[in-house]
Amino acid sequence: MIKIIKKYVEYVCSESNRKTAHFILIYEDKKHSVLLSHANLFLYTTTRLSRKTSSRYASIISMFYRFLSTIDDFQNIHPSQYHLFSRNKHVKSWQSHRETKRVAQGSASPCTKTIFEDAKLLINYFRWLGDSGFNPGIEVKLKTWIPPFKRSRYQAYISFKANKSIDPTSIEVLDRDSRQSSLRSLITPHEIRLLSENYSDPVYSVLLIFALATAMRPMDLCRFPYFGNGDNAHIAPFSLMDFTESTVNYTVHNSKRRKTRTILIHQDALRTIEENYIKPLYVARAKKYEKNYGEKPPLSLLFLTKDGHPVTPDRIAQRTHSAKKMAQAVEPQLRANLKFYDSRDWWPTQYMIRCFGEEILSANDGLYNHAVAEVLQNQMGHKFIQTTFDHYMDMARIILSVHKGKSTEILRAADYSSDDFIATVGALDERVATMIATK
Repeated sequence: MIKIIKKYVEYVCSESNRKTAHFILIYEDKKHSVLLSHANLFLYTTTRLSRKTSSRYASIISMFYRFLSTIDDFQNIHPSQYHLFSRNKHVKSWQSHRETKRVAQGSASPCTKTIFEDAKLLINYFRWLGDSGFNPGIEVKLKTWIPPFKRSRYQAYISFKANKSIDPTSIEVLDRDSRQSSLRSLITPHEIRLLSENYSDPVYSVLLIFALATAMRPMDLCRFPYFGNGDNAHIAPFSLMDFTESTVNYTVHNSKRRKTRTILIHQDALRTIEENYIKPLYVARAKKYEKNYGEKPPLSLLFLTKDGHPVTPDRIAQRTHSAKKMAQAVEPQLRANLKFYDSRDWWPTQYMIRCFGEEILSANDGLYNHAVAEVLQNQMGHKFIQTTFDHYMDMARIILSVHKGKSTEILRAADYSSDDFIATVGALDERVATMIATK
């Protein structure tokens, strides 16, 4: 199988004279590094507005090309020419190959839906090649081929290719497991503790707690400044700031969909960053940054890895996945779909409890408050205000329902920082578990 490197690049585009950033793909052989130009032109043209989108498309194209390198049709073809010789049958074979590999490993991922969605994204790449006059070999259709996963003959074929004797319905079973593992629920205080204790670098533990307290996306957390400017000129290490209220405003620029919004940050969240990251870790990491890049880190950059590199959303996702795997070695029952992004749900849940209290337990459509919904929408950066309100109303109702007998403690804690609120919920969870165990 060939080696393809996915690399993130930033530069000033000669056409627009603006800073541009996206992923590129580089084919590595024993002697040369070759840019996969057609794929890179696609990534520049269609994905440069979103790092996450660029990363996903680059990964899918790379995955498909690496698969092509393993089949006979492409043994004498250079990877830079793969787009010319790819056919629809190769996309079908790729989908079946991924299903075969999944069955052989007994894994719930990638599920059938993911395999199909990835193929659709790949088809978008070939559609762009055709529209741009590059004449790809694949015939682009609006409806791509869907593998007949539920047919017994196809399942038998997958079983044979996987060299594994499986139940005829195993593909459906694996997909069912995948659906169950993807069900979203509020991350528990216990899960938060397990992740925090198993990160290989404490900066990610600090970022997790900061995300719990602010509901910021990873892309926004990574851009949080050491010292702010403009709208955020008041942002600095906690001990250097003046507080007139328990919260401060923070303007999130260039977030998802290039939107700008103003959120609330509790002063305790800023204190936690200073005590657990800035004072004990930042100076040493700043020196490593200077050694790596030849200059001191800009004041607009706060979070650095232990090796002196800027923390990125990809690094957060990777380190969280590793922390989860380490935690699962100790507690195998830990949720398989636990991820950093789950941290975003605590702030809005706490906010709903603070605003409505026990009214949430008897809530109906009449409880909707537009002012509260607007605050939620700004904090979360969501597009649909009513959907956001309803979702976190349900989350808050679950918390209060589980601890109905201790609702006073929950309501009191909701007036304080997210750390205090989550700690209170966690303590009550342990109390309930103890009561159940002793019965």
